[in-house]
Amino acid sequence: MADNMASTEQEKRVKQLKRELEGWREVIIPVNSILLWEKNWYPGMLVGLTTTVFLFLWYLDPSVLTTVSVLGLITTLVDYLVPTLTASICHPDSWTGLKERKLEEICRNLIATQTQLMFYWALFYDMRQSRPRVYYTAVVSSLLCLAWLGNVINNLLLTYILITSAVLFPGLKHHGLLHKYLGRFWCAAIEAARGLKQKKN
Repeated sequence: MADNMASTEQEKRVKQLKRELEGWREVIIPVNSILLWEKNWYPGMLVGLTTTVFLFLWYLDPSVLTTVSVLGLITTLVDYLVPTLTASICHPDSWTGLKERKLEEICRNLIATQTQLMFYWALFYDMRQSRPRVYYTAVVSSLLCLAWLGNVINNLLLTYILITSAVLFPGLKHHGLLHKYLGRFWCAAIEAARGLKQKKN
């Protein structure tokens, strides 16, 4: 019963998201293809694009207010122009059943990711009530670490690394590279911990 209600709720959310993305559907499918690295040269293109943008920012050296204003202006123009241009350029017959299924799959993945993030956020927030010492230790340690990193590494370089990582993340996850290398990292960490424990004994 609960599973049926959850699946019904998820279907409603998928349909609602599809309606909200109606004007963007012709753009979403190619962008999804690029983010999931459906061609071998897409990761290089993504890194090249982010590198070009950040080199441009480094060269111009705008203030924070100017950067935020320009980003807001670009976002507003894209939000207005993309649905308008796709409606006038793309013929309604060009939207096929295959594209519709692809869009539905993208919407399902977005909803699943959102649900997972909300679950982790709720879990983290519940830790504040159930295990306050662990919660505050984790929060304070993370914030101190971030403050130290922000002081040591140049802000533009740090932003470049974060944005590039975020852009590459979907492709890394889709191709299983993230799981593969994180698995190796955890195995190495466990082996190192075992080695230290054996040395102490």
